[in-house]
Amino acid sequence: MKKLPFLLLLLLFSGCNDLLEEVPQDRLSQENFYKTKEDAIAGLNAVYSQMRVGDAYGSWYPAIMVGLDDYTLARGSQVPISEYQGMGALIGRTDNLWRIFYQCINSANIVIDLAPGIAMSETDRNAIIGEARFLRALNYYNLVRNFGGVPLRTTSTTKLDQVGGKRASVEEVYNQIIEDLQFSETSLPATVSQIGRPTSWAAKTLLADVYLTRENWASARDKALEVIQSGAFSLVEVKTPDDFLKVFGPEIVTSTEEVFSLKFARIAGQGWGYVIFPHPGDTYYAVGGFRAHYAKPEFPLIKNWSNADLRKEYNLYSEYTNRAGKVVQLPAAEPICFRKYRDGVSDQYGNDFPLLRYADALLIYAEAASQANNGPTAEALEYLNRVHRRAYGYTPTLPSPVDFTLEGYTAQTFRDLVLTERAYEFMLEFKRWYDLKRLGTDRLKAIIKESLGKDVADSHLLWPIPKQEIDNNPDINAEDQNPGY
Repeated sequence: MKKLPFLLLLLLFSGCNDLLEEVPQDRLSQENFYKTKEDAIAGLNAVYSQMRVGDAYGSWYPAIMVGLDDYTLARGSQVPISEYQGMGALIGRTDNLWRIFYQCINSANIVIDLAPGIAMSETDRNAIIGEARFLRALNYYNLVRNFGGVPLRTTSTTKLDQVGGKRASVEEVYNQIIEDLQFSETSLPATVSQIGRPTSWAAKTLLADVYLTRENWASARDKALEVIQSGAFSLVEVKTPDDFLKVFGPEIVTSTEEVFSLKFARIAGQGWGYVIFPHPGDTYYAVGGFRAHYAKPEFPLIKNWSNADLRKEYNLYSEYTNRAGKVVQLPAAEPICFRKYRDGVSDQYGNDFPLLRYADALLIYAEAASQANNGPTAEALEYLNRVHRRAYGYTPTLPSPVDFTLEGYTAQTFRDLVLTERAYEFMLEFKRWYDLKRLGTDRLKAIIKESLGKDVADSHLLWPIPKQEIDNNPDINAEDQNPGY
């Protein structure tokens, strides 16, 4: 059985109990809570609890993001996602994500507001506030990439009549995210005793990712390099496809390449619900299953994927042995499923949600360094090759027969190479749609058309602002809604 991460123990037995026993259900009370350092930590734990619910990271957020990729199509209630004609049919799910992301932000704001008044060392106080600001930045990053400009709320809200604020510009939201992460990278510790909490390296990696999204190439390159040169991380070496279970398996607590993950465990109510989505219900990969996503061999990323790449066999399957011991071929119309996340032992799935890995830093550097230089550099090539070598079973830090070379690459073609490597390395890690959006609307639409034969409506690029927000926020009205809704 997977060991229960210490942070999850806190969530289950310390933070949640404190919240249930000490905080009135109808209001947030400064008078009877947040008196000690432990109270502030319990407040941080509440943010993780909110992020992990089924309507957010627990199931529906990753499920939506996978359905948007150019190597998947969605089934069942998820079909509208892969039709690329707007999210109106799934408005209840996107509304829930807006609500939960703001709940997480408000919980982080409470810690940020009240921690300065609690007696503790300055180092502990800054670390607690830094963690809260990291989580706030992460949730604003989710919001701005999916909804565009959103209200900026940087102080805690305790009453409904306080919920206001006009839609800030995209630039203003990103400025807040960057400010939060810059504080976090200098106030969070380099190592943590409780697995699952962010470190200064997690803040730097997320900051590098934000800079990459904003096309601030030099800053993305330099921040990623800080993580690479820290010596704190290394890629897990693999020799067979199933060796990737050392990174993603349900019994893994952490690894040398984990930078920041949301933690789950084989305990009732604490498993990662998304694991059900990729698999048929009678596989040994999950107890139950929706088979919500599938691929076809003619999709370019699937078609062009070398069989020598160990990630291909690890990620994809076209047949499986069911629980009765019979080999089952997937339907001809939906012939490929994904098995990156699998836990057939229990219906409380132990796989973690990988938000940031060492491979992020390596590939961010490769792309950003080439873009900043208007063409690939030797260092950019080397860090791309480290990820590529590992995928083929070679030692990441040593030259190999599968290495790419610099000859013939321009800034554009090298960037395309890196983005393809990202697609394979981060398959089902919910980054591909964001990568496509970074390329611009015209390129995104062309890739989806070429890959899936689908036309992308402009309304599909941003999710609808919830009607409840428009009705209850005095600073937002119907004219502020995103196009197409």
